[in-house]
Amino acid sequence: MSQRNGARELGLIVAALASSVHFLELAPAVAVTALAAWAAAAGPGRLIGSWRPWRMPLFPLALPVLATLAIAGIARFAGPAQALVVIMPAGWLLLAWVVDLELYGFYRPPTSEASALEALAKPVKRVRTRRRPESELPQIFVEEGIQELEAPPHPRSLAVRTAALGLSFLGFVALGGFISNALGDSGRSLSLRDLAVVVAANAAVAAIAGYRIAALVAPGAKDRMVRIFAIGEYAVPVAAAAWLLRTMSLPRLFIPALLTLVVYVVTILRESPEPVLVNRRLLQELAVLTAAAAIAVVWGLMAR
Repeated sequence: MSQRNGARELGLIVAALASSVHFLELAPAVAVTALAAWAAAAGPGRLIGSWRPWRMPLFPLALPVLATLAIAGIARFAGPAQALVVIMPAGWLLLAWVVDLELYGFYRPPTSEASALEALAKPVKRVRTRRRPESELPQIFVEEGIQELEAPPHPRSLAVRTAALGLSFLGFVALGGFISNALGDSGRSLSLRDLAVVVAANAAVAAIAGYRIAALVAPGAKDRMVRIFAIGEYAVPVAAAAWLLRTMSLPRLFIPALLTLVVYVVTILRESPEPVLVNRRLLQELAVLTAAAAIAVVWGLMAR
């Protein structure tokens, strides 16, 4: 209950701060969004009783940051009444749910305030060597330290995948609030520089979501490189798809929906339990998704 109350308070603060960017110019809005994202990332550290967020795994912070970006970006191109009456309460509920979801199964309430850090980060002893000051001979000594926090496998992996995909879509949509004509709804073509910015921004959103999804099957500290490689595995296909789809000038929301589909396809390819070419069910699913994407592109071109 204490964890949920803390998640609600954090969600209210961050949602109010992110929604306020509607009334700011672009540069201050980006700065306030960055501040709100930092608060969303640092808040879970306090909720588990630690003021040392660098000891925590980074992947539980990805979805709160993505949710903050979605709230701020959507509030940018919404009306003043919508930003205050609709987006801020909805963002509050979204952030509270995401933070509570990330801390579910990771939070262990300490028995006392003094033992909060000990309940989460146990002291360890490491044997090291150093040179003696009076000679060149090595000296063996024992160094005491704090064991790095290790996140267990998330017990609600389906909810995390659903949240990551949903926030990916909202993040792709939210870019339209910061980058002019990013969604292509005005029908104007972008310059090469603006197109590169749009592609890089969409790739960054996919990288954040993909980093969190990859941690579901590789949550340990020894699997850090798996999560890092997943950033490129998600960012590169989404960047290529964003460049291709944006040059088509599809109507609003078509591009974010298709980019979310790309994120989903990368996820099922990465998590396939057997080689793709021998996974008949996966090949059938990919064929259906490809046909649906082609129909959506044709529909968007006709609607344009």
